[in-house]
Amino acid sequence: MKTVYAIICFAITIVSPFHCLSQTRNFDGIWTAKMTTNEGKTFTLKLYIEDNNVHDTVEDDEGNLRGYYGKEVIISKGYGEHLTFVWMDKGQVWTETQIYSIVWINSQNLSVTHIRHVSNKKDNSGINTDWHYTSTGILKKT
Repeated sequence: MKTVYAIICFAITIVSPFHCLSQTRNFDGIWTAKMTTNEGKTFTLKLYIEDNNVHDTVEDDEGNLRGYYGKEVIISKGYGEHLTFVWMDKGQVWTETQIYSIVWINSQNLSVTHIRHVSNKKDNSGINTDWHYTSTGILKKT
């Protein structure tokens, strides 16, 4: 039994440092992508990433981009080679969710898949309408 325990401890000691190294990525920076929707339309996406937390960007008074923290609901989680960023917002008759799945390619490029889903209150009947699109692109470090 002691031999099995020693082998397990040895294996954990050897594998653990490499496992941690393989999961560590520095996504920090401002990233920009030309996104293409499933309908063929394009738009520019700019994201600010710091410590695996993803945010939209806004220009400060001097014209520099920085993180925008104004959304009421923001969820950001990094795991290994992936980051996921979700934000939700609402107005009087609409509610919106945007989801970004970001994958590390290299220190200058990240792959991003985006989903936008919007619902609109139709009237007082309790029925909502909705629309959505998906888009993809390569975020480049700026």
